[in-house]
Amino acid sequence: MNLGEKLKLRRKKSGLTQEQVAMELNITRQTLSNWEVGKNYPDIDSIISLSQIYNLSLDELLLGKIHFKGESVMSKKLSIEEIKTLITTHYPEAINVKELTGGLASQTYFFEQGKQRFIFQVGNLKGFQKEQFIDQKLSNTLPVRHVVEIHETDEVAYAISEYIEGNKLFDLNSQQLLDIVPAVLQTFEMLESIEVEKEGYGYFDGTGNASYPSWIDFIKAVYNNDIYNWSSLEEKGLDSDVVQHAIQELRSHISCINSTKKHLVDGDVGSYNLLAEDNQITGIIDWSLALYGDHLYDKANLLFWNEDKLQPLIQEVKKKYITSDETREVIYCYMLRIGLEEIYNTVILNEAGYDIEWVANRLNDILNSWKSN
Repeated sequence: MNLGEKLKLRRKKSGLTQEQVAMELNITRQTLSNWEVGKNYPDIDSIISLSQIYNLSLDELLLGKIHFKGESVMSKKLSIEEIKTLITTHYPEAINVKELTGGLASQTYFFEQGKQRFIFQVGNLKGFQKEQFIDQKLSNTLPVRHVVEIHETDEVAYAISEYIEGNKLFDLNSQQLLDIVPAVLQTFEMLESIEVEKEGYGYFDGTGNASYPSWIDFIKAVYNNDIYNWSSLEEKGLDSDVVQHAIQELRSHISCINSTKKHLVDGDVGSYNLLAEDNQITGIIDWSLALYGDHLYDKANLLFWNEDKLQPLIQEVKKKYITSDETREVIYCYMLRIGLEEIYNTVILNEAGYDIEWVANRLNDILNSWKSN
């Protein structure tokens, strides 16, 4: 979703017309229209004003992320005072504690002690355990954070990791994004070269074990009623047509998936979990959605979310990996599954997720695009 789409969607969800928003901002309706269609973009002051008008945080406005029905996977959101108390429990001389943006299901802070710099995160224990597993197994192969310690109290789970130098791809300018593309492609190649020794396919736990006997079982699970029960979808407020259509399409194309190789799949590669500096990838962060399976699943994830910032990378990924009708069909199936999983987790399970209307519309666009080709 590009910024213009996000602005238009947020305005409509607020029940406001272009004229009403333009009046609030003291701009012309045409200026707002140009922002929404992507002809040009608002300055930072206007973005802040828009977030206030739509009653959203900057993350929600810029990333398109919302907590469906206000629910989050975090059991409790801590105040800055509580964060500092937890940090100083382990690092009494900690200084420069400041919040970092971009997390959907966690609170992330930076702090220093002496000459060392750290990341402090409050969030999901299982996600932290997976990150620690990756660190222990692959720190010599991949640029991952070293997880120093993980703790769990009656109320929250939190982890402390070493800080990695670099900026998130989201924060790079247009030229920097062009320059970083070769390094991202090399990172994909590193992931593809990793031999997975653990049993199972699909999402793995903090010990590295995954539950599906085969990759195809993982893909099919999304329309297995014993695993994904879609019966309450419309009760939750979403039209089931797009879901039924996507499931039908996935069923009809499933035979194209015959991969028997097992790769480490990041599961959430994008502009917020890759760090870069001097045209190199310095860090791959957040492994909570990592899984074992076909490496093309990562490429399909990148194409599904279709981030405006990452268009140079997306075009190169298409050139490199969609080399035949067969691979195009496989990636099509993976994008369908990714969209279905996002809808299921957000609507049925009430987990924190992206704007569900955008996800449904994106899934519908993918279905229509396949039909037209």
